Amino acid sequence: MNIPQGYKQTELGIIPEDWEVVLLGSGLRFQTGYPFQSSYFNGDGMGVRLIRNRDLKSDDSITHYSGAIYNEFIVNNYDILIGMDGDFMPCVWDKGVALLNQRVGRLVVKNDWSPRFLYYALQEPLKQKEQGTGATTVKHLSHSDIERILMSIPPSKEQRAIAEALSDVDGLIAALDKKIAKKRLLKQGAMQQLLTGKKRLPGFTDEWIEKKLGNVGSLLNGYAFKSETYSQAGKYKVITIANVQNGRLDTNDCNKVSTIPSDIQKHQILKEGNILISMTGNVGRACLVTTIDCLLNQRAGLFAIRDNSQCDESFIYTIINSKEFETAMIDSGQGAAQSNIGKNDIEGYTFLLPNDTKEQLAIATILSDMDKEIADLEAQRDKYRLLKSGMMQKLLTGQIRLVKQQAKIVPLGVEAPVVREIPVATHIIAGHIVNRSHQSRGWGRTKLQKSLHLIGYCTQLNLGNEYIRNTAGPDDQQLMNYIDQKFRRYRHVNKVSEKLPDGRTHYSYTPTPMIQDVEVAYEKYSKETS
Repeated sequence: MNIPQGYKQTELGIIPEDWEVVLLGSGLRFQTGYPFQSSYFNGDGMGVRLIRNRDLKSDDSITHYSGAIYNEFIVNNYDILIGMDGDFMPCVWDKGVALLNQRVGRLVVKNDWSPRFLYYALQEPLKQKEQGTGATTVKHLSHSDIERILMSIPPSKEQRAIAEALSDVDGLIAALDKKIAKKRLLKQGAMQQLLTGKKRLPGFTDEWIEKKLGNVGSLLNGYAFKSETYSQAGKYKVITIANVQNGRLDTNDCNKVSTIPSDIQKHQILKEGNILISMTGNVGRACLVTTIDCLLNQRAGLFAIRDNSQCDESFIYTIINSKEFETAMIDSGQGAAQSNIGKNDIEGYTFLLPNDTKEQLAIATILSDMDKEIADLEAQRDKYRLLKSGMMQKLLTGQIRLVKQQAKIVPLGVEAPVVREIPVATHIIAGHIVNRSHQSRGWGRTKLQKSLHLIGYCTQLNLGNEYIRNTAGPDDQQLMNYIDQKFRRYRHVNKVSEKLPDGRTHYSYTPTPMIQDVEVAYEKYSKETS
């Protein structure tokens, strides 16, 4: 195995030479929460907020504690918390002062490690631990499970740089999530107004009538595919209830078949624009078919419009894709293990239908445009999520370095150059020779380099220049770049470029007004020392 220069082989793979492989317990303590008395719990906001497992992911049910408080269990913003039951994914707490309840743990760093870096670095090890933890009901995590994790740790400066880079991407994702949530609320409000006739679009005055979905279309069932017919190399995707998301068909993890069953029905071979409804589990979800070569599995239903002349299909889809429809299906669901709905539940759903199909289309177009805007934002967010995933893989393994490894200081052992005094007249003659040997307007790069070369020769000093001798004389591009940089920085000299007739570029240097300050200071110094 070839190990790149600057890297080393460890039990965790190849990592940079200046990284360490350590047990987390050597640099931190995993503090577990306190079993606060439930008799002091309340939902009225009295006391201090309590952090339980569910609070790491949701604010749906906030609990406060009004009893005695122990300072060592007070949590502040930016503390890194980990749920110890079920989901082990770490969390950066950002909801203010709270109390660390039992079965929730906090990372307490003992050295100069970056807590935010650990938040990112622990995600993959904890995911692996969660997947490898056997449990029939709920998976559990202990403090020793955390402290015994073996991890590669970069120097503290690089930890902070990695955490900052990943936090920036997280900020972009969070901003998009916030924007998406706002757009969804706007769309929900628009649907409540437009689909009930509370708000009419300009130019439409026809009456609306109450209909059932069964009056305008029919619910058709999918095909009962057998698992032994599935093939990874298959051409046709089998669409199940798991693929039917709210307003989106997700085909990333579809089973496939190589051939279409001979007894399959025509509607079970899906076409773009078909309306699908989930009938088991998360019932009432709806989406449109947006791709080809898809077959419909059982418990995913297809709603087919009978007469498009009386009913616009896109309008019916907005009805089926509404929150009201999903809620009604959830309420109708039956089953102990998981919810189920049937043909009668779907076709029996009532809604208001404009008589004018043009009004139906106009309403559907407005809502569809809002859907597209949301979808574009979601695509952008997913792009950033993918970017972050790639960044984490590269940064947390040292494949990409944000901080250069500090070079080892090695004594050069170079003797100091010998300097001998040169009469002023010699310098004047050297300048004159240079000026006469290269006739051009002003003082340019070539004259400057000839002067430096001649001065180095006359003084017998090695100035470190690497001249290339060409027809123009000594030429050191690196030197000139350095000089140009210094000129720009101190603003005493301007570099002027001029395109010559033969295509070459001529550079010349002209003094700026700031050079006068230098000349005045020089004259003052010479008078004071004379």
